[in-house]
Amino acid sequence: MRKYENQVQKIKSTVLIEVARLAFEGNLEAQLSTIPFKVNPGPEEQYRCCIFHERAITGDRVQMAIGGNPHIPGIVEVLESACDQCPVNRYAITETCRGCIAHRCLNNCPVDAIKIQSNKAVIDYGKCIECGRCKESCPYNAIADVMRPCRRECPTNAIKIDHRKKAVIDYDLCINCGACVYQCPFGAIQDKSEIIPVIESLKSNSNHLYAMVAPAFATQFDFVDLGKVISGIKKLGFRDVVEVALGADLVTKHEADELIKMKYHGKVLTSSCCPSFVEYIEKKFPELQTHISSTVSPMTATARLIKAIDPEAVVVFIGPCISKKKEKQKSTDTDYVLTFEELAALMDAHDIDLESLETAPLNNASYFGRKFAASGGVTLSISNYMAEQGVMDITPLACDGIEACDKALKLLKFNKLEADFIEGMACKGGCIKGPVTMHHGPKDLKALEAYSKKAIEDRTCDALRIFENIHISLE
Repeated sequence: MRKYENQVQKIKSTVLIEVARLAFEGNLEAQLSTIPFKVNPGPEEQYRCCIFHERAITGDRVQMAIGGNPHIPGIVEVLESACDQCPVNRYAITETCRGCIAHRCLNNCPVDAIKIQSNKAVIDYGKCIECGRCKESCPYNAIADVMRPCRRECPTNAIKIDHRKKAVIDYDLCINCGACVYQCPFGAIQDKSEIIPVIESLKSNSNHLYAMVAPAFATQFDFVDLGKVISGIKKLGFRDVVEVALGADLVTKHEADELIKMKYHGKVLTSSCCPSFVEYIEKKFPELQTHISSTVSPMTATARLIKAIDPEAVVVFIGPCISKKKEKQKSTDTDYVLTFEELAALMDAHDIDLESLETAPLNNASYFGRKFAASGGVTLSISNYMAEQGVMDITPLACDGIEACDKALKLLKFNKLEADFIEGMACKGGCIKGPVTMHHGPKDLKALEAYSKKAIEDRTCDALRIFENIHISLE
């Protein structure tokens, strides 16, 4: 049985299931307004000030489940009703202040923002510059860092606070990494969903609907055999399920060839698999855009491969990533993007009992293609492929998380980087730690390794040989 990681995830899932159930039944438009009452029956509230507030928040979650606000350009939105007005000021003096006579907090403040009143330290927020020196100097740890989780985790400072103390997103800075979505403890930031058009495609009984599962799939649905999940996806109405790891194998070959050419010209290549990493370069280091690989992502490569085989195909990417929804908007190769959370909601709404199903095979990729889901997997795959081609003098650098990416990009900017290739992953740990994975556990890496070892093909070249007569563009 599926276990929820936290209550925020459970509430979001409950709303998605209710929306999907009505959509499958064909009653969504007529009964849309009833969902807040089903999810929050009352009369007592559970988490907020009153049942009416909870229903208002659920109404906003329903709106996100059916596509969100079309006038807002971003993939993620702040649900104003759910934003809990977290403290705006970053540092706060707690009750553990002993009123000591050393006054290190006062003496270390560079802007004279600490005062002593009634033998206790007090912060003058009109002067405070949030440098943190008072917190670092307090021997009692009496000064708390209460910066909003969404702001603290945003790597581009795209989260701002308006005059109502509500969070707002600066979409000119946002890279759609989803860190704010995962970190908000109130679930007040959410990604827009495409479950409704996917359900309509499933209901149309089209024999050309394909599911593309990201390799991070291996770390999800840990309560049942993954082969049964494949059967569950087909039972929803998909004609077939294809591994995006196969697209990763295609990307490995093409990007490795591109890397050799770049190295010949003395240039560093940065990977293009993670759309948030690519967007980070475009927005924070625009002068480095010429270093970005022209190779498409594994998602796009897989979509093009499917459509080369079946020109009528409609393809749905299923993965752990919010930024893939943004990537989809930039091309026509992938038709829809779902998260693992949304896939689970679709199967629950369709009353699919995974444990009762037969196990279906999934053998479309190599060991290395599947390893793309973990930080360092792209580097591992490309290095292995190049070694097979006799190219040994390549120095790759795997960057785990945006902070590491930023450091490498700064070195590249000033020509101090001692590497030929930068693998950039916005999520620390890689795709298996994506913001909309159903759980973030310590066993994820082990589960991915076990799944990768089950691949029939060990090498990238072996996985691709059956497609020798199929030619698609990977740029």
